[in-house]
Amino acid sequence: MANTLNLSQDNLVFDQEFNSANSLSLRSSSNPNGVFDTTYNNNLHTLPSNGEKEYYVSADQFGSLGVDPFSVNNGHLTIAANPTSSGAMSQTGGLPYTSGLLTTEHSFAQTYGIFQMTAELPAGQGMWPAFWLLPTDHSWPPEIDVMEVLGNNMTQLYTSTHSTATNPSGITKANTVTDMSNGYHTYAVDWEPNTITYYFDGQQVYQTATPADMHKPMYMLANLAVGGYWPGDPNSSTHFPADMNITSIKAYATANTIASVNTTTLPSTAPVATDHTPTTTTPAPTPSSSTSTSTPTPTPTPAPNSTTVAAHTPTPTPTPTPTPMPSDSASAHDGGFGAIIHSEVFHVTDLTQLVSELHHLAALFGHWA
Repeated sequence: MANTLNLSQDNLVFDQEFNSANSLSLRSSSNPNGVFDTTYNNNLHTLPSNGEKEYYVSADQFGSLGVDPFSVNNGHLTIAANPTSSGAMSQTGGLPYTSGLLTTEHSFAQTYGIFQMTAELPAGQGMWPAFWLLPTDHSWPPEIDVMEVLGNNMTQLYTSTHSTATNPSGITKANTVTDMSNGYHTYAVDWEPNTITYYFDGQQVYQTATPADMHKPMYMLANLAVGGYWPGDPNSSTHFPADMNITSIKAYATANTIASVNTTTLPSTAPVATDHTPTTTTPAPTPSSSTSTSTPTPTPTPAPNSTTVAAHTPTPTPTPTPTPMPSDSASAHDGGFGAIIHSEVFHVTDLTQLVSELHHLAALFGHWA
């Protein structure tokens, strides 16, 4: 299997490039056919089970809150995180930061295929940008995390596969790459019936077998979280506004892709796959170099620079504001992932984490029932 992402035989079926002010189409009460939702399912504005401190401002709240975290300039979309103003604090449930979330829950989803984002990520303690996939039936798991980064370590890229076939938190690979706050980089996943392959700037960083519960339509999410059990909260060194700059979000249909989307909600710039006839597209970006060792997996050997650790799980929960609780990931340990980064596989081995996992699962079942 080639280690470089080759898109020449795949169909570009979702193509959102942010090259003009009107290229961002947000779903709202006045624009019900907008491409991007700005909250989670059931109008959730944060993920309290992660201990996050941001409030995702919906498109319907820009006026009442006086905050719009989205802007398009110079060929890119900016998602800006900022401290919540005193006047808006009552509307955010006391969450001290505002930020932005984009999802294609109502506009685009497919089973299998390639999902890709090109972005420049913000550095800073407490920053937690992500690009990921969730199923349209609102079950959890599964979940695919194409990219997660902690702002205090901008050379560590986390790619995750969450499944009932793995331990409760799933499995994450920590990949050492170039500084992701210094320029734009492309994050991609090729999800196929038998394998899931992750790429950074067109170069494979990890591959694993597709779990038994990952054969259903999934949609894309891009967000800038602030604070939480895993990244820790911002401190005096954190710069605001913290900007996540995105030039494009794309999806390709491969030979195995099953389209699953309402075509009437997509703009002309985001056509829907109706067949899998190969078309020629722009080759993947030039791979960036890195050096390290990897841990073998049951499927083809992972690329260099990856370490297996437990995943921190950004999963919607029913409470719109945070409720302090024990961590549901490796961040329960002092130093968060740093304390276990050299461990091959991290399982639930202490009572605190076990209680947290049970609490998390109970919340999920209660929400999606």
